[in-house]
Amino acid sequence: MNPTPLLAEQAEIRWGVSESPFGKMFLAESSRGITHLSFFEGEENESLHILHEDFPKADLVRDDSFAGQMAKRIFSEKTASELPLHVKGTPFQEKTWQALLEIAPGEISTYGKIAAKLGIPGASRAVGSAVGANRISYLIPCHRVIRTDGGLGGYRWGTQRKRAMLESEQAALATRGSATNPNHKALHAATSPTLSSLAKHALRT
Repeated sequence: MNPTPLLAEQAEIRWGVSESPFGKMFLAESSRGITHLSFFEGEENESLHILHEDFPKADLVRDDSFAGQMAKRIFSEKTASELPLHVKGTPFQEKTWQALLEIAPGEISTYGKIAAKLGIPGASRAVGSAVGANRISYLIPCHRVIRTDGGLGGYRWGTQRKRAMLESEQAALATRGSATNPNHKALHAATSPTLSSLAKHALRT
């Protein structure tokens, strides 16, 4: 699953809202792939505004049925990795997002580790900014990045949601018999045993 470069202009972008395992979801897709995936409380106005800012010349067409069908695929382990992505970002942002795609479900990394991977050790803040600019939540898994001290760190769509995503992925691994921690417990706090063990592994590797 690789990000697709931005087209200069888009004729049409379909967007819609749907329920998801992690709350209300906003989704948008161009002819090149998914371009926005976010979560929201209440109304979707902010997500729609961001989409319009990113694609001011596009014809934005609402289709909630499409969003519901895509939600089923996105949150299926079998098909999520097959979905094409259409990103808009600087070269550095795209390199950072590509690094996020290489973090497997159930694993976590740190901003510092990603910076080192990109060949710029010490650039944790720059990596953090690029991670925060990600428009495609979950599929470009910025929720799998934590602070170097092992804390959850921030998350654009809420730390409770970030914790729930990590918990869900670890539970899926446990079900398959290959969990990082076989004594998996729900992540009730950033310092929970499971997350702490994952954090220590991320810091060591």
